[in-house]
Amino acid sequence: MNMIRTGLMIAMAMVAFAAPVKADYVVWTDLDTGAHISYPDTWKTINNQQPDDIVTLSLPSGEDNAVCRVRANEDRRFLIYPNRFRSDIRDINFTNNFWEDYTASYDNVNVIRQQNEAGLGQGFASMTLISFVTPPDEPFANKAGLMLVTNYGDQVYVAECTSNAMNYRKYHTSFLSFFKTISFKPAYSVTTVGNYRNFLKDWGTINAPLPNTVSRTVY
Repeated sequence: MNMIRTGLMIAMAMVAFAAPVKADYVVWTDLDTGAHISYPDTWKTINNQQPDDIVTLSLPSGEDNAVCRVRANEDRRFLIYPNRFRSDIRDINFTNNFWEDYTASYDNVNVIRQQNEAGLGQGFASMTLISFVTPPDEPFANKAGLMLVTNYGDQVYVAECTSNAMNYRKYHTSFLSFFKTISFKPAYSVTTVGNYRNFLKDWGTINAPLPNTVSRTVY
């Protein structure tokens, strides 16, 4: 009898150790803007670095230092325009010139891909994939990052995820998954939506001149 009981205990222990580990998700909402995100519980919140950062997350990545953050700045310039002009506002104000200004503090910026027909939350977004060297006030590192910007309601939101350039491809899918969780406090009629990114569609290839990254990878 004792042998049977011992055998059952060993079998149960083996099943317990063999069970796949599934990450839980954390749901987070910014009290000031109403922006809403979710992320795996293996990601950790860390201190924001800029006054307009509303959340900064560190992925389990060791020296690759993979980080995602969401930034928000009030911008009421476009509230007077009808809802139907939201994509035009994006095309005129949040494309190439915006990204040039946004990345001005970085060194050796290389634009790998820039795309206007993107979506972030419920907003019409512009997206860029770049490689760069960290600014002088930060420890030196060659990094790569995926960034999206949208004007939604009275806010301009920027979501960005970066990592060590050499190993960027390890985190690319996680970055995209994080962006898809972002949503905003409704500011417009739900009958008009942004250019929501179809992540299953072959959008083209990314030619990244970076060793071991996403060169010729379908995005």
